[in-house]
Amino acid sequence: MGQVWSVARQMIAEGIRMKIAVVFLVLLGTVVLGLPFSVSGDRSLTGRVQTFMSYALITTGALLSLLTIFMARSLSDEFVNRQIFLVLTKPIPKWRFVLGKWLGMTVLNAVFLGFAGAAIYGMVHYIKRAYPPLDEEFDRKELENEVLVARHATPATLPDFSRPALAEFTRNMEEGRYADAPDFDPAKEKQRLMTKYEARWRVIGPLDRRVFEFENILCDRSASKQVQVRYKAEVAQYPTDEIFRSYWQFGNPLKGAVDYEAAMRHVVGRFHTIRVPADCVAPDHTLTAVLHNRNPYPGEPQFNNVLEIRASDGIEVLFVVGTFGWNLVRLLLIMLCKLMFLAAVSVLAATVFSFPVACLTSLTVYILAISKAFLSEALDFVTSDRGSAFASFSEFLARAIAFAYEAIHWVVPNFGRYDAVETLVNGRNVSLMWILQAFSELVLLKTVLVLGLAMLLFYRREPAEISF
Repeated sequence: MGQVWSVARQMIAEGIRMKIAVVFLVLLGTVVLGLPFSVSGDRSLTGRVQTFMSYALITTGALLSLLTIFMARSLSDEFVNRQIFLVLTKPIPKWRFVLGKWLGMTVLNAVFLGFAGAAIYGMVHYIKRAYPPLDEEFDRKELENEVLVARHATPATLPDFSRPALAEFTRNMEEGRYADAPDFDPAKEKQRLMTKYEARWRVIGPLDRRVFEFENILCDRSASKQVQVRYKAEVAQYPTDEIFRSYWQFGNPLKGAVDYEAAMRHVVGRFHTIRVPADCVAPDHTLTAVLHNRNPYPGEPQFNNVLEIRASDGIEVLFVVGTFGWNLVRLLLIMLCKLMFLAAVSVLAATVFSFPVACLTSLTVYILAISKAFLSEALDFVTSDRGSAFASFSEFLARAIAFAYEAIHWVVPNFGRYDAVETLVNGRNVSLMWILQAFSELVLLKTVLVLGLAMLLFYRREPAEISF
């Protein structure tokens, strides 16, 4: 490992001396330190902080990715300037030389990410202190309780719809309703009936109520702490002011929890968050929440609202599991995993091609990695589900491109799967499991594969072949 670290230290020194590195670091510092004075979001304190974090983190990831690609110039220059002869006559195994280059780039990226993360953390707290909130009671509490935290979300546990669905299916079978049905599939019919009963359950009629149960709410059950219930209701027959009135009951005293009631005036069709003292959670870490579709305000007319909690919107309980600082650290670790893979790609390209070609190759891989979801959706759109691949030339070409694209992405990962910026900005927890998944796929699998290929190709390459 001494030889590997010697190559890594040389790579670090060369990376620091590179003018392009200085340019990128100046750009990074300008963005992180200058954004707080130029962004305002929705002009609330929460919006200003969220906008800054989103832009700063996205820009940091993009600039460091490009810097990683350009740092491969160091390896190409050693071939062009014939410095590679001095290194390989030490002697040093070629695989250690490749590994050292990658390690040096990884260390540089870790240092740059650390400085960027510290600057972002500091500027977030600067914005928090320097800019006044629109409303001291709401705006600042929203920032502290819903953004600068790490919250875990638990969805509602749905009732078992299989029993009524099975009962109706049995009745229909006995009555012979499926006798003349073409292509009858019992499994699909049972699933359709379950979906029907779930859709009925999600609709709350006037003066009706719905009970939501939540499990595994592992929070501090102190009355001084809070849990948050986030939901969105689609409303039919709502008042002209587009406000629906309802009230919630939280906590089940039969389970040892404290019960609370909360009257609400909420805007139709928007997500809303209700803060409730955490002692409404039962000792078995469950929470019972009841939504009453009834106007609790005296003197106001009762409208025949029909509420619907759609599956796509859902209802969830959020509770704090960590701090903003450690949440930011975990996000930076995921970003580092992506940079480690990109560094391996840059080293591989530089061992085979001249720098311009290597740079273009690495940049192409980076673009494919960050746009996998978009490109997959585009290819699915142009590829017809009907007919064979030989139905027409355009269909054949589209399927050939789609097949080649899927083959490429067997090696090129989907960076969008590990994009945790929005999660952090919304105060959601960047979990350790997410980091382990990123490390397993991007580092242990994809990076090792690419580095192994780089070592093999570099071993077979004649160093006397100079690339210009």
